[in-house]
Order: sequence, then C-alpha cells, then structure tokens
Amino acid sequence: MEQQDNRIHFRKTLHFKMIMVLLFLGIIFLGALLCIYEMSCRRFEEELTYHSDTLTEQICRNVDVSLKELSEDTVPLTLTNERFGPLLIQMEDGDGRNGLFLRARVHYYLDEILSMNDDINWVAVIDSCEEAYLARRVSMPAGSVPVKTELTKLYLENEENLGARPGNTVWISSTNPEGIILMRSIFDFYTMRFCGCIMAEVQDTSIREIFNDIDSTKIGYFTIYDRNGEPLYSTSPAQAEEAYDGNNGTEKRGSILQTEYPISRVKLKLVHVVDLKEKNRRFSDLLYLISVVGVFAFGAAILLLWLLFGKMAKKLKVLLENLHRISRGEFELEPVLFARGDELDVLALSIQEMSVRIKGLMEQVVKNQELQQKNRYALLEARYHELQAQVNPHFLFNILQSINGIAQINGDKQVSRLICMLSKFFRGNVDRRNTSCELSEELEYAENYMELYREIYPDRLNIRWEVDDAFMRVRIPTYILQPIVENSLVHGMEPMIGTCTIRISVYEEEDKLVISVWDNGGGIDPDKLCELKEGKGVSKRVGIRNVQDRIRMFYGEEYGLSIDSEYHHYTEVRIMLPLL
Repeated sequence: MEQQDNRIHFRKTLHFKMIMVLLFLGIIFLGALLCIYEMSCRRFEEELTYHSDTLTEQICRNVDVSLKELSEDTVPLTLTNERFGPLLIQMEDGDGRNGLFLRARVHYYLDEILSMNDDINWVAVIDSCEEAYLARRVSMPAGSVPVKTELTKLYLENEENLGARPGNTVWISSTNPEGIILMRSIFDFYTMRFCGCIMAEVQDTSIREIFNDIDSTKIGYFTIYDRNGEPLYSTSPAQAEEAYDGNNGTEKRGSILQTEYPISRVKLKLVHVVDLKEKNRRFSDLLYLISVVGVFAFGAAILLLWLLFGKMAKKLKVLLENLHRISRGEFELEPVLFARGDELDVLALSIQEMSVRIKGLMEQVVKNQELQQKNRYALLEARYHELQAQVNPHFLFNILQSINGIAQINGDKQVSRLICMLSKFFRGNVDRRNTSCELSEELEYAENYMELYREIYPDRLNIRWEVDDAFMRVRIPTYILQPIVENSLVHGMEPMIGTCTIRISVYEEEDKLVISVWDNGGGIDPDKLCELKEGKGVSKRVGIRNVQDRIRMFYGEEYGLSIDSEYHHYTEVRIMLPLL
C-alpha cells in the first residue's frame, strides 16, 4: 500500500465524531440546566421574600406587644414611680436623719415587687448618686446575679438610651440565657424630676412562646438584638453572633439571605436569616425536572451514538477478534474493510502485515529460546548442586569436632545422646532433596541444629523465635538458614563467656520476606565487616557465601544477605527473599 493511502483524515475518525456528538449534547444539556436553575432560584427567592416579610412583620408585632405586657406585669410604670420616686428624691436632697429608714423602704419595696411576680429573677434600683439597691430570689445562684458595681456600670452604659422621657423602657441582653433585663427611669410626679433607674431581670418565657411553633429548619433562624447590638433572644444561639453585622434592610451573602426588621416601640431589631442552599434542597420540583432532563439527554445521546457507530462497532469487533487470534498464535485472520483514510482501515492493514511477520519471527524465536533454555537450565542445575553440596561437609566437621571434645570430657552417655540427635539431624538432611521448601520446614531444620548445640553447651545458649505464622507456608530455597545460624554459634557464642542469645525473626518489609538471625556474641571486627560487605574475606565463612550465591542465582541481585554488626556487642544477618 502506498504511503498516501495510509494517511488518517481526522474529520473521518471515530474520535472526531464522538467529540462533536458529545459537545453538542453537552451544550444543550448545560444550557437547559442553567435556564432551569436560574428560573427556579428567581421564583424561589421571590416567594421566600414575600412569605418572610409577612411572617416576620407579624412576629415583630407579637414581640412588641409581649414586651409591653411583660414590662407592665413585672415592673409597672405607675407603681414604681409612685413608690420609689419620693424616696429617691428625699435621699437625693440629703435628709441624713431618715437615710437608713429610706434605704430600708427601698429594699422593702424591691422585695415586694419580687414577691408579686414569679417571672422576676432579681430587681434593683439605682439612685441619682449611682448607689445600687438589689433584691434577688434565694433560689438564684450568687454568681448569676450582678453585683452592685456591675449594676452601676450597666446603668451608665445605657443611661443615654433611657433618655429624658418618662416611661421610656430599654431592653438589654442578660448573661442568663433564660432571662432579659428591663431598664426604666424613675420619675417623681411631685417634683417633676428624674431621680434614678429601676432594672430587673425577667424570664423570657413570653418571647419563647412566640417562636415555639416555628420550625427553624423550614422558616429560617430569628434573632432579636437590643440597642447595643447584643442578642436578646435567638432560635439558634450558635447563629446569633454570625447573623448580625449592623446592616439595615435585606442583604444576601452567598447562599445566606439576611433581613433586618425594626421593632419600633421597644427600639429592638429582629434579624431573619435563611440558608438558600438548604432551602434549595427542599425544592423537589427542580430536582425532578433536572432528573427528567438528564435522563432524556443521556437517552438521546445513547440512541444517537448507536445510530452513528453501530456498523463501526461490528467491524471493530472483527478487528479485536483478529488481535485475539494473533495473541493465541493463530495467524489466519478474517478480512475487514473500513473507509479509505480511516485510522481503523490503516490499523487493519497493519495488523495483517504484522501477523505475517510475527508468524515467521515466532517460529525462529521459539527455536532459539528452547535451545538457550535447555543450556541455561543445565548450567544452573549443575551450579546449584555444586553449591548445595558444600554445606554438609562444612557444618559436619564442626559438629563432629564438638562431639569429640564432649566425649573426651563427659563419657559415653552424653556421646550417645549427641549421636542420636545428630542422626535425627542427618535424617532430615537426607529427606530434603528438593531445591525449595516451605519456611516451616527450614525453621524446623535450623531448630534441630540449635538444639544439638544447646545440648553440647548447656546453659550457654538462649534461643528466641519471633515468627509470624502467616509466612509459614511461603516457599524458600533449602539450606539457607542453617549456615547463618551456624556462624552465629561458632563465631558468636563459642568465643564469648556467658550465655549467648540468638533471635530468629521472620517479617515482611517493603514487599519482601526478611529472615533475621541476631546474636549478642562477640560481633565482627570492623575491618572484617567491611571486607564481608565488599565480597572479600569470605574464606572462613563458606556457608554465608554459599547462601548468598544460591539466593541471587534463584531471584537476582536485588535479593540476598545483609550483615550488620557492632564489635563486642551484636551481629545481625538479614536474608531478603521475594514474598511468593
């Protein structure tokens, strides 16, 4: 085929067609969603604002009336002026002879007001000399009632709000979450003078009753603020501090719609906060409409793609089947035709050419690999048996030498026992003919060897095992653990005085199986340790070199042994194997 026939025309490709279809559908779907969303949000905000205004204005009227009734029921205007006005005027004029009597009368009237109404927690009077007189209920904790200095400070902070108009009432927030503070100037009708202030903390039960039937999750949160901008009452105390920022009217901050309404007679402000995002979740009609549009759009997309690419899919199926035949080694392909210039047409022709070439190359490669594999396997098997054969003479010499020494010292009984143990060890050695075994077998083989040594050196060997049972069936090369243990015994335990501890650990590290043999023997001289790590000075440690070579022959250079030692303290040999 000529080169010009193999050129791919992008406008005819499947990729281009799919992009155009999906882009078209995406634009339509996105436009529909945006229109629906904007229309729904506008309608929702208009309805929400209308209902919010109606409801909140009614609440403002109810709050205004309730506070007016609460003030007259607890601290009546006429009664307080008539009783406290003359007393405070006399005290202000400096009648020292009757000072104690006048103060006693003030306290008496305060106690009388407190006893007349159960909604009052405490009541106080402050005269023109800024001296405070307080009466509280016995049931009220002392810490919840302000002291006289705090009352005076509260009066001075709100003196300007009280003004110079008789009957003016100021409501402010209290530290008690279930109470609000009422403040009113005391006016003496006989002298026509302001002579002090009365304040009382009353329970906000009447205010709470207004909001009892309001579901905040559906309507929103309401907060009443006093003249100082402090929350007087809130249906959501957690939202009270965040809701008010001193702005008038309606303000929208993100999804939060905040509206402020004045409560005229008592000079308070009612703030209504609505989370539009939360409300939109309840707008089920919008969600249903979006769902229907989405299903329709995706259904149309699937139908259009099926009409456009139905025939092409059948041809692609044939093309994939040809690839599967090649992967199975079958090179007789089914012909398939695509439009000229299509990338799939070029791919089909390339697959046919590739199948012919692969068929010839595979036949040649298979022959070469079979020959190389046979030669390599024969070489590896010979090398493995050669290295494995080095193990038995090495440790056999050490064991027999130890048994001979014990026999000369202790007599025939111990020799007999040692020979029996050695026979058991040799019997296990004879049975292990395979090149690999389970980890449990290798651990048992090493354990028999150490038990033999423990019999030879009583009270000098302590063995610790830290093996995870999950790795017991992992297969590893045979005869890799015993040479390492032997080096710990010969070079670690024998030269030292006292008991030697050998710890054998098996664990996983970085997707590798690690077998660690640690001893607290004499350690390795730093110079010899460097030689061992560099691959030198191994003539006296044939077993270690043997294990290293066999592991790398099996698994490659990234696996093998690592040695760590501190002279006169410890030695640790770690065997790193693949986790199979």
